[in-house]
Amino acid sequence: MISIANSLAMSAEGANMWIEAIVMPRENDSRPYRPSPRRDRQAVYNAGRDESLEFRAAVLNYLQDHQLMHAVKWVSEPGSLPMVTLRCQQRVLEHLRKSPAFEAGQSLSLELQS
Repeated sequence: MISIANSLAMSAEGANMWIEAIVMPRENDSRPYRPSPRRDRQAVYNAGRDESLEFRAAVLNYLQDHQLMHAVKWVSEPGSLPMVTLRCQQRVLEHLRKSPAFEAGQSLSLELQS
């Protein structure tokens, strides 16, 4: 009986652990590949930054719409790629994985000892 209680306590504790999740847009492979026209680097960077801002807003809107913000501790700032890193609870990652709009996974933690 004690081992069952310990297992339940550990699983409840594990559900509230903070993990690092990486979220990216789900790709649509149905479009044929076409190379993009040559553009200057500044235009490419600006387009990537704009896409990153829009994607971050989409992730935050999803989290708010599904009432998951209380289970998120930290959200990365937009960059030059459509990718968001979250410090969140496992259930947030599970919700994001079920969404057709996102690809989501857990990053590996590397604990280095010196």
